[in-house]
Amino acid sequence: MNTDQQGRAAGMGAALARTVATAAAGLAAVGLTVAAAPAPLKSQMAQHQFLQQHMANTRAWKPMFMVKPPGAYRMARRALLAANPPGVTVPYWSTQITSPLDGQTYNVSMIGSSPYAPTPTNTNVTYVPVVLRIHLSGFVIDPTAVSHCDSQSAARRFFNSPIFRPTVVNSNGVNVSAVPGGTQLISAFQRANFWNAVKGTAYGVTLVPSRLSPIVVDWSPTNPTDFVAGVSDNCGGVVPVPVVEINEFDTELQAIAAAYAHPNQVPVTLSVDTAIYIGTTSNCCVLGYHNAIPSADATGTQLYATGAYFDTNAVFGPTFADTTIWTHELAEMFDDPFVQNISGIPGGVNNDLTPAWGHTGQQGGCQNNLEAGDPLTPNQFGNYPNFPVPGVGGFTYHQQDLPFHDWFYRTPSSSTGGKYSMKGIFTAVQGVCS
Repeated sequence: MNTDQQGRAAGMGAALARTVATAAAGLAAVGLTVAAAPAPLKSQMAQHQFLQQHMANTRAWKPMFMVKPPGAYRMARRALLAANPPGVTVPYWSTQITSPLDGQTYNVSMIGSSPYAPTPTNTNVTYVPVVLRIHLSGFVIDPTAVSHCDSQSAARRFFNSPIFRPTVVNSNGVNVSAVPGGTQLISAFQRANFWNAVKGTAYGVTLVPSRLSPIVVDWSPTNPTDFVAGVSDNCGGVVPVPVVEINEFDTELQAIAAAYAHPNQVPVTLSVDTAIYIGTTSNCCVLGYHNAIPSADATGTQLYATGAYFDTNAVFGPTFADTTIWTHELAEMFDDPFVQNISGIPGGVNNDLTPAWGHTGQQGGCQNNLEAGDPLTPNQFGNYPNFPVPGVGGFTYHQQDLPFHDWFYRTPSSSTGGKYSMKGIFTAVQGVCS
């Protein structure tokens, strides 16, 4: 990291733990002040015995996605954000959309540049690749270690996935790749989202890494109700699943953002086989979220995103495999970057609100924001699937279907194939949600 990052990291010493060795698989490790010494590592035999004795009843766990984490600190942050413009942040554009459903005009902001420009162009957005290695109950849950049922680590699979590597992407019978050889998956989603305006152009929103090797951060959760559960893997064994509380988890993410990212960069923090509970372990499990907060240097607004890579299907089933969760979260971050937290953009804290929609995906009631993953969250209301995406070396990744902006605002489809979602599950819009 550079001199400025070192200085910022020193101020966050209490929140981040020290990495004691260079991480496996060629990933770079970082050293920060120790918050608390991790518990001694269990022997391999002791780990096996522990997991056999603490097998999780995963049927009692409900997969959840959030716009932003809950917690008492959020109100103070919202007040601070409400008093300040966004300042330095990632590139974004804004427009207004009038919904024929209710006649209301909505302010909309998204990451990138406008697809309605006379010549739509590509926008590069810098992300900071981070791997979170969790030390808990004598285990090290390490995304840089080779996975039990794979020849590579979760970190290598993730950062080599179509989210970051170009591939050929089709949406509703249309090749939406910007150039021969393809485009990134979420950029392809945005191209499909505004296809009528951008077809024939190089429009996109391309994620560009701040460094070639991910930063590896070691973290030792301290909430007394955190625990490690055993879950069957895909090849006859058992893997440890850390179950950790969301506010302590989010404190770590904010420390990572402060230490390693500037407000015009997005820290992307990967964990593996991780379940996050809210308040009590009976309220589990959040799999990913994105957020916008004041930057640590007070110069702007910091976006950040997190999610788990699941390399075992026994936790939440194959519909949440590998990159499925990340396609949900990053598509949402592109379309609703400021999560109704920022007053200084068009529409303020009402930015990216929509007419109410619901009774689909993860929403059993009604919701009114532009969260582009929620209406088609797999295996919930509607029991939607995920979809295979070819990746590097022939590895098959997965994505969930993603609804287009016209579905939320009930405007005529301006997207691929005249449909209302990237993979065509939505072919029409809803009426009034009640």
